[in-house]
Amino acid sequence: MTRSTNPSENESGSFSARTCYVLHGMLVMIHIVLIMSYISRWEHHVTLSFTPTNTDFWPVVLSASLQAFYTLYTAVLVFLTQRLAISRALIRRLKLTAIHDISGAWAGLGSALSSVWKQTGIPASLWATTAVTTYLVCISVLHVTSSTLLQFQTFNFSMTTHVSTTLGWLSVSGTDAVVWTPPNWGAITTSLLVINQFPGLVSAGISNNTVYDTPQTSSVVGHATVNATTIASNCGLLPNVTYSRNNSTASAPLGNGDTVFMPTSLPWTDQIQVLHPEFVALDPSGPDVLLMVSTLLEIEPSVQKEVAVPMIWESRLSNQSIEVYFIQCSLSNSNTTVVIDTQTSTLQNPLPTSTDWSVYIGALLTASGGSGYQFRDLSGFAGSEPSIVDEYIMSLVGLNLTAQYIQSAAHPNKPPVSNFTLSKDKLEAAIAQTVAQLTWMAGRMGYNGGIQPGEGMALVDEEVIALRLNLMFATSASVIMLGLALHMTGAFYASHDSQAPISDAGALQLLWLGHHSASVHEALQDVDDPTEDNLRRAGMIDVCFASTTSDEEELLTHQ
Repeated sequence: MTRSTNPSENESGSFSARTCYVLHGMLVMIHIVLIMSYISRWEHHVTLSFTPTNTDFWPVVLSASLQAFYTLYTAVLVFLTQRLAISRALIRRLKLTAIHDISGAWAGLGSALSSVWKQTGIPASLWATTAVTTYLVCISVLHVTSSTLLQFQTFNFSMTTHVSTTLGWLSVSGTDAVVWTPPNWGAITTSLLVINQFPGLVSAGISNNTVYDTPQTSSVVGHATVNATTIASNCGLLPNVTYSRNNSTASAPLGNGDTVFMPTSLPWTDQIQVLHPEFVALDPSGPDVLLMVSTLLEIEPSVQKEVAVPMIWESRLSNQSIEVYFIQCSLSNSNTTVVIDTQTSTLQNPLPTSTDWSVYIGALLTASGGSGYQFRDLSGFAGSEPSIVDEYIMSLVGLNLTAQYIQSAAHPNKPPVSNFTLSKDKLEAAIAQTVAQLTWMAGRMGYNGGIQPGEGMALVDEEVIALRLNLMFATSASVIMLGLALHMTGAFYASHDSQAPISDAGALQLLWLGHHSASVHEALQDVDDPTEDNLRRAGMIDVCFASTTSDEEELLTHQ
């Protein structure tokens, strides 16, 4: 049997061998570089700014990309290594059964395990089939670990950066602005009706009686330290109040010698109303807010007689006296710094720093529209309509204006006896929270009837997402694969000018061998029962198929 050797086939085989070894070496070098990065923490310098909206996206993209890369890369490695390993087996002097087992082992991991198991009966190529099996196991390890080689994980450190913020505290007096249009406080206070329907509503930029700056971007993950303003109220009873039913006016002397005049209207029981004073001293020590309260108060009976002002509610049965109290409150704004979440802008922990007194912010409470609930006695002249601000303050302390209106409509001639006791702490907190809410809403409305807030800067401790590596199994597998590839392909043993007349040992090639090789034909034709064991036993003959560049071809068989 003769076959001429084509020099281009030898060159193709040498190129395939070089490509196979280079690709295996590159895989090992990639894993070594990643291990060095893991040990020295180089990957910590690669940081990406993630948000909760995309933290599930990029890990999936990275995992899919790694799996796609390793699938294609290992497919090329298996293709080259299989061809070179079978070619080497064909030019070596091996048992025909061994060539059959080695070729079958390359069909897949299952076939490789089956080939190893067959060596327990007729040991023809235990080490060779074990090497193929180990190589394919390493390929499977790379497939399994490829998606975890690089992972996005949050490091336990943060980096400091600057972000632009929208100021929470506004200049309600207009003294800090060059061009300032008075806000529409009537429209602003209308928002209290909506807020009152959602008592648990969380809004960015306000928390109870504190307004604070908010970041203009939510793409940075971390915590920011921003400026905030906490509004506080200090209330006290106003003594020596004189009330005139004919003029619907109450007056009271102030501590600085001035007198304040307060237009009043006859209230229903258990109400709180903000008064609109006609004259207030411009002394900063004067009251910012004046209230008329028709509830019970936590005060001594002796003090109650001195400060209570009786008002007569006329009815058909009998006139009823309602005791009201006039309260003056001073407001202050405390400059603070707070820590907020940069993505949700929710408050974390307030840290008070300094306090400034204000004589302007109290005016926010006096520019409110009516609530729509009117209370009038029999005369039709005396009565009141609490404002939207009054309704909101009442709701904060636990009073229900709607329920009072329903009761007054059912029993207009008989106001109930007050059974609600108002505490000083609750009233002060309610007033402060109302002022804070109106200030915050004015900033949200901006040029649309509100006040355009200013801009500032804040320091952010940004939490970063970085690469974390998992490489030990993958590196071990790649090193083992390189060693097995060098061994199975005969990198250090095979002659470069030797080539087999066939390139594989599949079914067609074996049929060809049986037709052209008399020894192979004779060995197999004596098998009467073609079972796997009988055929493998008959194939235990030494064969070597090799052709050289000198055209000296031989088919050696030894039985």
